[in-house]
Amino acid sequence: MATIYFLEDDQSIGYIIEKTIEHAGLKGIGFQRIEDFMHALKKHMPDMILLDIMLPDGSGLDVLKNIRSFNKDVPIMMISALQSEMDKVIALDLGADDYMTKPFGVLEMTSRIQARLRTKDIHHQIIQVGNVSIDDQKHSCTIDKTDVYLTNKEYSILKLLMKNKNKVMQKEVIFQNVWETNFMGETRTLDMHIKSLRQKLLENNADIEIQTIRSVGYQII
Repeated sequence: MATIYFLEDDQSIGYIIEKTIEHAGLKGIGFQRIEDFMHALKKHMPDMILLDIMLPDGSGLDVLKNIRSFNKDVPIMMISALQSEMDKVIALDLGADDYMTKPFGVLEMTSRIQARLRTKDIHHQIIQVGNVSIDDQKHSCTIDKTDVYLTNKEYSILKLLMKNKNKVMQKEVIFQNVWETNFMGETRTLDMHIKSLRQKLLENNADIEIQTIRSVGYQII
């Protein structure tokens, strides 16, 4: 299930956005403060982001610029009461993929979100880090163009780490994304999957490495 983060300080509008996302069969997580939003973003990059512009603790345009400084790919749609052509041009020039004005219709929002996610799927079927490649459409992994067998869990873990290269993925976050649960249970289960992944990367001469961040999680370097 695709996850969408949205930054909106108005609770009533935030509620409408959340319900619109849920009715589209997606998962929406809302934030009212920029600090909380950025903190969550550094832990996990969602499949799409919706940003208000006029926020009590800053500008959504500054948030947009910040995100684009380290992630060029995640679809971002601005949702704002600012309706002039220049407002839209500025946001698009800063890296927004779409711009929707308030008040908005839920059907239009649903359509735009689904269109952006479809575009994302089309253009991001392959994740490449070093000589390791994951084809998400084929659910396959290759190292130097040689097929490498991965179990479903190994594949999901490696995909998450590769999508977030050089970022530490906390064990809790890995469990949430791979096992779809907040309960970590016996962390040795994750450790054993990581050990197996490392062995396969080593045996196939991968030029990436899974690094352990003690008591925190893992990252690809």
